[in-house]
Amino acid sequence: MITASKSSRRSGFSFTEAIFTVAIIGIMSAIVVTALSNMSRDANRIVVRQQQAAISSALSAWVMSNMRETALTDPANIGALRSLEEVRTDYNGHGSSKARFFLLTPDPSRANVDDRAGFLDEGTADHILDYTINSTQLKSAALNNLKQHFTLPDWQAGEFPQVLLGDD
Repeated sequence: MITASKSSRRSGFSFTEAIFTVAIIGIMSAIVVTALSNMSRDANRIVVRQQQAAISSALSAWVMSNMRETALTDPANIGALRSLEEVRTDYNGHGSSKARFFLLTPDPSRANVDDRAGFLDEGTADHILDYTINSTQLKSAALNNLKQHFTLPDWQAGEFPQVLLGDD
């Protein structure tokens, strides 16, 4: 026999159960979206640090390359060593971050074979130059996403040239 209480009972969610289910789904969605957002920001930070390391490495290579005399700098003393002060003066003579960055980029029109090849790979150099809009701040897609920039400040005595990361 079927009793009245069993036949009148319906299956499904009550209003309270539905509200709790929607709330739990909403909280879980917020956690997932936050985690994905943080992953994107972390990926941009990694790219920026890699770009900073690449520019810094290229800058070191440029300094080492410019410490020896070439036929262009002093034909009478090819192969002689230049002082770090002379190289620093050359570097600081390029008055902006963008001008100093051009020292590192490949340029087939340059006479010096090292300068022609550049010290930074062409893809990275082109990417940074595509995003850089002024001469004091170097930009890239990752830097734009993080609202940051690179600068190549004056090379101070007793130090080595630096690639600094700053906030916009």
